[in-house]
Amino acid sequence: MENPSWIMLSHVFGATVPVYGDTHAHPGVEAVKSIRAGDSANVFRITLENHWGTHCDAPAHFFDHGNKVADLTADEWVFSHPHIVEVTVGPGELVGAAALQSLDTQCDLVLLRSGFQRHRGEDLYSHDNPGVHAEVGFWLRANRPRVRALGMDFVSLTARRNRQAGRESHQAFLDPMASGQPILIIEDMDLAHPLNRLTQVIVAPLRMSAIDSAPCTVLGRLD
Repeated sequence: MENPSWIMLSHVFGATVPVYGDTHAHPGVEAVKSIRAGDSANVFRITLENHWGTHCDAPAHFFDHGNKVADLTADEWVFSHPHIVEVTVGPGELVGAAALQSLDTQCDLVLLRSGFQRHRGEDLYSHDNPGVHAEVGFWLRANRPRVRALGMDFVSLTARRNRQAGRESHQAFLDPMASGQPILIIEDMDLAHPLNRLTQVIVAPLRMSAIDSAPCTVLGRLD
């Protein structure tokens, strides 16, 4: 058996970051203290939106009475039965429930790998991305109740060609009052690695009490 190792399943924030509808968003990085300027240490002030980069949508993103990222307990961010679903989906197209019919009943995290992240940084990635149909959220909540999160290698659950369908899809996954438990949404993941040995995923979000959702670091264990 090969030795276990850990990989990153989230993207690095750079000087620019592709986000939904905007190819070149610019996180603010301002030096507050600098060793080069004579200070004893380096300190930076960072400014960014909470839906930039690899991030997790919690129920409060669409429902004021839903949980925020900071409301979830530590064990809710640990996934021991991740499942990779290979999907063929192009610009503006939606992943449907048919793609998930063979999903293991023990699965607690679904990762949709389309290969679309090869366009990351191009206009296409941010302006004409694939999406996920609301039926996927309904089907998972009814038929795979162990699933607590769904991740993807494209910028948003919402295909930009059909924003209304995207709103309905977010609601299908996140509604705290609907049948079954809400399913977290992890957008803009890095799934380009060989993942056949993936056995565990840990999601580490930025925990701030005031915000609905947050950027996150995602770690994957390969056994």
